[in-house]
Amino acid sequence: MHEYIDELKSHLTELTAEEQLDVINFYTEYLADAGIETYAAAVDKLGTPVQLARKVLADYSIRASQTMDDTGAQTQSKQPQRDVRTIWLIILAILSFATPVGLIIPAILITICVVPFSIIFSIVVTIAAFFLGLLLMGVILIGAGGYIIFTSFWAGVLVLGIGFTALGLFLLLLPIFHWLTVNGIHLVSQLFQKLYNFLNEKNHFGKRV
Repeated sequence: MHEYIDELKSHLTELTAEEQLDVINFYTEYLADAGIETYAAAVDKLGTPVQLARKVLADYSIRASQTMDDTGAQTQSKQPQRDVRTIWLIILAILSFATPVGLIIPAILITICVVPFSIIFSIVVTIAAFFLGLLLMGVILIGAGGYIIFTSFWAGVLVLGIGFTALGLFLLLLPIFHWLTVNGIHLVSQLFQKLYNFLNEKNHFGKRV
């Protein structure tokens, strides 16, 4: 049993020391109460240490995300990173426990959740290309206008005006692009969390605790 717990702990480095201690104490007590003393028996009961660790990490990530949503503590700068991490941990947890036969339903549901992510990603890439084009056009035209104005004043002013307009549009629309990206990723993260909770309730993780 100690070998199992030690291996489990080695896969929980993403958690804080306090969180790791809580997890280790819980499963140590659980295995002791169940009278499980061997590594093989622990695997049969809880899955491999890697499988259990992935589920624990997904649970903690979801809990942290929900807590931040409830309290409003989620910062805009770190929210997309946390959401992407939560999505990844959920996928790992689902795939870790799923058998070839049992993978069918989770795979279908994951695909359904990935569709909006793909759509959002495509939109983000398209808008990002548009924004990059605006930025480059603005910089290039401002530079060109600054050169032309010495040979043809009004032509230079016109080119400069177009360049500053493009740059102004870029700066004006950038916060909107950021908002759409952050909230789009957060929406997909919430979909994955609902999927995870659904599969958890239906016992698709081999959860035995």
